Parts: sequence; structure tokens; C-alpha cells
Amino acid sequence: MKRVQYDCYGGPEEMYVEECALPPVRAGEVGVAIRAAAINPFDWKLRQGAMKLVTGGRFPRAMGTDFAGVVEAVGEDVTSVRVGDEVFGSIDFKKSGAFAEAAVVDAAHLVKKPAGLSFAEAACLPIPAMTAWVAIVDKARVRAGSRVFIHGCSGAVGAFAVQLARSRGAQVSGACGPASRVGVAAAGVDPVFDYADKDGIAQHGMFDAIFDTLGTLDVGEGLSLLNRGGVLVDINPTPARMLRGMLTRPYKLAFATAGVKHLPGIAELADAGILRPTVGREAPFGDALPVIAELEAGARAAGRTVLIFEGTSA
Repeated sequence: MKRVQYDCYGGPEEMYVEECALPPVRAGEVGVAIRAAAINPFDWKLRQGAMKLVTGGRFPRAMGTDFAGVVEAVGEDVTSVRVGDEVFGSIDFKKSGAFAEAAVVDAAHLVKKPAGLSFAEAACLPIPAMTAWVAIVDKARVRAGSRVFIHGCSGAVGAFAVQLARSRGAQVSGACGPASRVGVAAAGVDPVFDYADKDGIAQHGMFDAIFDTLGTLDVGEGLSLLNRGGVLVDINPTPARMLRGMLTRPYKLAFATAGVKHLPGIAELADAGILRPTVGREAPFGDALPVIAELEAGARAAGRTVLIFEGTSA
């Protein structure tokens, strides 16, 4: 099988496509034929070495985390899926490997794909939806009547955060770029602010929860807009922000890895139409290298970019 991999940490020039043997499927694992793989900024950040203290120095390393596909083999003790099931999930970032024709995945990291979703749509769910769930449900404990502000409400994580918060009965406002305001308002965000409109945001506060999906909201300013007992949730842990998180109770960090256990709930909400992934672009796997490089350089689409594998009806 072919996969995208790299031999050292660095820029997009380090990526290449190589023929590789699929490892054996062991107990607790599932062999999956990949049909679609969504590209996350996290994927190229891993290749750049952002997590090298965790991922280590053994090469070559595979790329890609979020996928959808069909089960080809199941290991001993796996009862959640069987051969032929359509599934989606996220490969542990310490291994990666979703940008490939096939992968071996921990059974706990995948669930059955809702029949109403295409492979491309399902591949868009894992990391963004898991991150949003951890932030909105686990950390902020948003409930009916909560006043929630989402900084970066038009991105993949932000959009799922809006959907989750509104499904729980919260009043959701947010900030985004000018080009996204109409779409964000149509999704139920009210009011919608431009990032630069700090006065407008402050006048609209106070909030029970603020979710910064971009890491660009000043922590002090965010904390000043919280109601008593409110929380500011961040997903961009610089060393300084991690220290702030340890010292400031209302400031909390959320990580997608803590959301793997919520994949069944995410599938259920997607099946019910509450979580609605948006595919912005589908590209053939053969174009993986230039497509990843374009996104890394700042290219944007109105939705997620998904690699589609030959023969897939996505």
C-alpha cells in the first residue's frame, strides 16, 4: 500500500509517497481500507516537529490522523466492528498514517459511520468534533441558558462548537472574519462580531464560557469577560498559556486526544443531523503532497479538504 511519510521533521519538502507493508493486525486493532482522509493543521504541525518530544526520532513517520473507510480485518477481542463495516475515526498521533491506502487502527479510535454520511463527510468529524466536545461539554459544561462566546466560530472546530452549544440550549455569539459572517449567522450565531471589534464584544458580555479556537484572544481580556464561575477554554497550549492554565482556575486547556471516548456520541449526533461536517474540497490521493503543501502555505476553502482514494464514492 502507498502512504505519505517523511524521514525527518521539517517543511512540506520532507513529504513523499512510498510503498509500505501494512503491519499485522494485533489484538484490539482493526485493519481499515481508507476511503477518505481529512487534512488537519495538526498533521503538518506534527511533521514540522511540534510534538517531537512525544513522537520521538524514529523514522520514517507516516502522516494523517482523521479517516473514514471499510473494515478489512479485526484483531482478537474486537467486538465493536466486523469486516465490511463502514467506519470513521482518528489514528493516535504518535503513529499517524491516515494518508494511506490502508491503516491499522486501535479499535477504540474508530466507530461505525452513520449511513447518511459520505466517507468524505465522516472523515471531517474526528479531531474537530472531539476538540469541540472536550471544550464545550467537558470543560465549559455548557447547558441550557449558558451564554457562550466562540472566538473563531467559522473554522472546523468552531463550527462544531457552535452546533454542540446550540444543541444544548446555549445562547451562542462569536467572532470570525468578514467573509464568514453571513454563513456563521445562518448557523445560529447571534450576534456575530469581527475579530477587531473588541468594544462590541465587551459590551455584549458577560459570558459563562468563552472558547478560543485560534489562540489569538488575549487571556486577560477573555477572563475579564467571564461571569462568576465562567471558564475560558483554549486549545493552543503555548508554554506560557499552559503555565497560566495551572495557575488560573477559570482558564482551561482542551485537547482532542481526550475526546476519543466521545466518538460514539459524535457519531450519534452526526447521524441525527446535529453535527454537520462541511467538505470544502475533495482531492485525489495522488495529489496529496501539493494539496497538503498548499494548505500549509495558507490556502483556504469553505470547509474541510479531504483526500479521496481511488474507487471511492465519497
